[in-house]
Amino acid sequence: MKKGFWFRSIRVLIVLAVAVSVAVLLVVFRPRAERQERVANGRLVTTFQAKPETVHMTVEAFGTVSPKETLKLVAQVPGRIVTMAPVFVEGGFAADGTVLLSIDPRSYALAVERRRVQIAQAEAELAQLDQEVKNIGASMAIARSDTRLAEAEFGRLQTLSRRNVVAQTTRDQAEQRHLASLERLQGLKNRLATAAPSRRQIEARLAMARVALAQAELDLEHTQVATPFNGWVLEKGVERGQHVAPGQLLGRIYRAGALEVEVRIPGRDLRWLQANQGFEASVPAEVRLEEDGQDRLWSGRIERAKASFDAATRTLPVVVAIDTTTDGTGPGQPPLALRPGMFVTVRLLGDSRSGIFVLPRHAMRPDDTVYVADAGHLRVRPVTVLRRYEDKVFVSSGLIVGDRIIDTPLTGAVDGMKIRVKP
Repeated sequence: MKKGFWFRSIRVLIVLAVAVSVAVLLVVFRPRAERQERVANGRLVTTFQAKPETVHMTVEAFGTVSPKETLKLVAQVPGRIVTMAPVFVEGGFAADGTVLLSIDPRSYALAVERRRVQIAQAEAELAQLDQEVKNIGASMAIARSDTRLAEAEFGRLQTLSRRNVVAQTTRDQAEQRHLASLERLQGLKNRLATAAPSRRQIEARLAMARVALAQAELDLEHTQVATPFNGWVLEKGVERGQHVAPGQLLGRIYRAGALEVEVRIPGRDLRWLQANQGFEASVPAEVRLEEDGQDRLWSGRIERAKASFDAATRTLPVVVAIDTTTDGTGPGQPPLALRPGMFVTVRLLGDSRSGIFVLPRHAMRPDDTVYVADAGHLRVRPVTVLRRYEDKVFVSSGLIVGDRIIDTPLTGAVDGMKIRVKP
């Protein structure tokens, strides 16, 4: 047993001796570290080339679509509604001239007939007066002849009476006949004189009857409420059988295809929409509606600007007329009707500027400088910023065509530092 113990101990000592020998050899023959000088190659950056462009200064705003022309339908005559068109419902489409509802016309039709009878009566009275005037004229001609004969007879007898050829009573009788003829002639003249005022009175009554007829026909026409244009019904305020009074609201419609949107433009953006130092009312616009992640587009144009700024928001309300002939369809999209109440984005296309460098916003430094790569060195270049819009910056001066703009975020960058441009 002692022999085995010594044998195992010797074997362990041999293993330890070999391990120590190998460790010593590794330490003695290990490679020596050589000191190397650090080479400064610069920080790695990415760049893009500066190219001038001609850009349109767009202004984006938001608004709600509204009808350009809305019509309130009101009752002009009282009465009971007897008919109503099926399209007279909210959302119904009514073509130009469609009778939406009718008020009971019977009493108004009777009023028209009554006025026509009055006109006929006045015309008959006028015709009768004209005939009477003709008759008086004829009678006056006869009366004048009779008067001349009576006057001649009276003169002859008066001469003979002075000669005592005839009796005084005969002369007196001739005088009476002469005076009677004069009285008849004067009576006819008086009747003729009163004919003119009577004629004017009848003519005035005839004119008044014709005015009353026109009013009655107008009232009869107003018993039917029709649309003056192709339109959509916004509101229905009455039902069939209901009695309405003059001025009562019956409903509201708006002209089909005539839509607009009011947007508010900040004062700082107005300069991009102005020409000749005045507001340009013909600026084209693009109306966009986002639906299910897709954009529907309609063209438009600024129609007018309001007269004053909004004091609360310091913006100018601008009205954009929408061209609804463009249906907002895109590839694979069905037509979509633009309706009042839809919330849309309006992009106004303003002035165009040439020679503008368009940079991503992250390439612009806070102090209106950009970093330019120049032969392996960074150059800090001050620039003139014309406008910041969305994620872009428009630079009008300070850059040269072909400059390599550094768009890599850098901290602690200084002018002249070495850089490496990523190929």
